[in-house]
Amino acid sequence: MGKLWAGAFLALGLAVAAQGVPVITGLNGPMGLLFAPDGRLYVVEYGLGGDTEVEAVNPETGEKAVARVGATSRVLRLEPGGEVQEVARFPSVALGQESSGASRLAWLGGLLVTSGGWNQADRDPMPFMGVVARVGPEGPEKVADLWAFEKAQNPDGFHRETHPYGLTVGADGYVYVADAGANDLLKVNPSTGAVSLVAVFAGLPGPFANPARGGAMEMDPVPTAVVVKDGVFYVSLLSGGPFLKGAAKVVKVEGGKVSDYATGATMLTDLQEGPDGQLYAVRFAETGERGPIPGTGAVLRVRPGGFEVVVDGLSFPTALAIAPSGDLYVTVNGVGAPGSGAVLKFAGAIR
Repeated sequence: MGKLWAGAFLALGLAVAAQGVPVITGLNGPMGLLFAPDGRLYVVEYGLGGDTEVEAVNPETGEKAVARVGATSRVLRLEPGGEVQEVARFPSVALGQESSGASRLAWLGGLLVTSGGWNQADRDPMPFMGVVARVGPEGPEKVADLWAFEKAQNPDGFHRETHPYGLTVGADGYVYVADAGANDLLKVNPSTGAVSLVAVFAGLPGPFANPARGGAMEMDPVPTAVVVKDGVFYVSLLSGGPFLKGAAKVVKVEGGKVSDYATGATMLTDLQEGPDGQLYAVRFAETGERGPIPGTGAVLRVRPGGFEVVVDGLSFPTALAIAPSGDLYVTVNGVGAPGSGAVLKFAGAIR
């Protein structure tokens, strides 16, 4: 749901980058990767919605719509022998060509998960939508309600929408969330569930007047990931439609102030720190007149001011994880036909 992938379905390709070795296949909208402290790899997928129909409203047009809901969003774990184990399920909501479910993973004595976009301002979300959750022994447990914060505070002042997406745990023990729907960076106390604002991200220059932003010539910033280094936050911005080439960037948040760190990218979907201490980002695709171009996804090294290509030719990648050895893992076909998603391994790619 929401604007994270709105318009990204104009040109879909299902090719898997030949240079990567598939380690998990058959996924439906893979969105996040995480190495746990024991070295095992976790992946989370959006899912395909379900068989239950729920009334919804398109917040941009006000028209009624029907969403399909089901517990098809999964957290999976890759075992040492290569088998894939299901760890937990979350709700998945499909509305038209878009779906939303569990999105990203972090570790705080166990798995933390961001789950579910929500933009239906006149109704409360279904359980485990618009939240940070913990995967407990009996299944998901709510840690913090980001929809409640957005509904009450609406920090950016535009349409009330939350899509808790990027997720990390700081050295201070707090959880930090890049909210792709609310366009802000949030701080969560995992003990109490209290949510507070770290920063709001300004709109990006756009080609037309955007009614969703009060008629300003702007695209939504759409933050997708957050890394904390030495008390400074680094946040990747996807940009909203029409996803202009070169409009995405990594910004730095220090003392509540937002500044550019690396600019000139397109459709950034993830940001992680490598074992070498450098930042690495995922480019979902380059864009043209018809939208995202198949086979132009990449993993980028982030430098102050710009980016360097590490691996390219990827099919709609969404997330990355880097092993201590420097092996790179990337989710591909984050949007695409059912079952086309995969996790690829690039041995020794990060040195």
